[in-house]
Amino acid sequence: MKNSSSLFPARALALGALLLATNACSVSEQVKDKPSGKNASTEALENESYTLMQYRLNFVDEAKLDGQDILFVRQAADIASPQQAQLQTALQKGNLPLHLKMRVYARNPSPTNVQLKQLDYKLLLDGKELTAGTTGVNTQLEASAIETLPITVDMNVKPAQLNGSTPAAFAAGFTDFTAANRRLTVRIRPMYVGASGRQVPPADFESIELVTVKKAVTVK
Repeated sequence: MKNSSSLFPARALALGALLLATNACSVSEQVKDKPSGKNASTEALENESYTLMQYRLNFVDEAKLDGQDILFVRQAADIASPQQAQLQTALQKGNLPLHLKMRVYARNPSPTNVQLKQLDYKLLLDGKELTAGTTGVNTQLEASAIETLPITVDMNVKPAQLNGSTPAAFAAGFTDFTAANRRLTVRIRPMYVGASGRQVPPADFESIELVTVKKAVTVK
């Protein structure tokens, strides 16, 4: 019969090997279930990317009212009297076209590509909706990259949208984004689609900040 004491080292080694194997399986399962890392599901990575997406509004590039440039009109008096009369006549005839061009910058800081189905937007003037539309249809937002999404507006301004004011007053400060109480604001609602074709339910419309807005500095 073998001495039991001589069997102890062998049994200890076997038990140690078993514990190591069990621990390895446990760690493997933990990595598998973790929502990030090499084994993370595509859906989990996409969801994380959606929450990290950043959108910023650039200043207005073009602004014309009945063909007149109003980009730098800050008060009604900035428009000469003959041009004011022309705008008033156009309004009375029911043909006062407004043309706008601006840009939204979409930044994807995550390591995962994002497919933007579309970016819905609403333009508000003095807190009231002026117009709405969609941009960025089927745009690939690559990892760690910035894409430019154009917003082009061509609409006919109605008398009701002037609230009893004049076209010149309507144009005053229209594109002044540096003012403390800027008149024109933009709200957006991004809609995404996953790599598998999964439609992501859209969130509510949110106000978009300007590109000049600085990040808050954390004081340690």
